[in-house]
Amino acid sequence: MNRSTKDRDKLTEDEMGIVLAKGERHCPDCDTENVVEGPSGGLSINRYCLNPECGSRFNDMGPFGWERISDAKPNAPKETPWSPYPYR
Repeated sequence: MNRSTKDRDKLTEDEMGIVLAKGERHCPDCDTENVVEGPSGGLSINRYCLNPECGSRFNDMGPFGWERISDAKPNAPKETPWSPYPYR
């Protein structure tokens, strides 16, 4: 599946297919029904995923698709190649 990951990336056709098939409350990143509306103006509505392990944010631009206003899953734990606490 083709995915967008960075801030200001437009959602791919695969990701938009998930949103259109499962509804606007469905997050294409964490596959949950946690997306809520935020501020809006003109043709756009900001949408936020409330999943504490995801936190993705999107700008719904109506007929022009969705654009990221955060990186994909910004709240997800970051993987590091080495940790000083390996048994945590």
